[in-house]
Amino acid sequence: MRKLFIASVALFALSSAAQAANTSTTVQVGVVNGSSVSQQGLTNDTSSTSQLGIVNTATTMQGTSSASLNNGSTVNQIGVQNTATTGQVAFGNNGSAITQNSFGPPALQNNSAAVGQLSVFGVNGSTVSQTAH
Repeated sequence: MRKLFIASVALFALSSAAQAANTSTTVQVGVVNGSSVSQQGLTNDTSSTSQLGIVNTATTMQGTSSASLNNGSTVNQIGVQNTATTGQVAFGNNGSAITQNSFGPPALQNNSAAVGQLSVFGVNGSTVSQTAH
């Protein structure tokens, strides 16, 4: 009976930790937009960044100092020059989605995206969509 109780407590602690979460939402409208998100620790990390401007820069780091359970990152950028960087380290799954839409003088338009993912037991998934007009 005692072993069953200890196992129940351990299972409850594990399931509680799995439900813990870091959540970040960033919305920026301006000429120059810069966003840096850092989510660390044994939690589920979710980050959403939206930028509308001339120069947009977004950096999202999840679990890079202390591995997370699961990571999810979304970046949407509309501007002349867009730069997005995502780094994810998880025991479970990593998911990253970057959408960049560049407008303005063709010589100045630029989209740049970088994604680094490390999963110990799960799945890495990355989607990058870039449009220049």
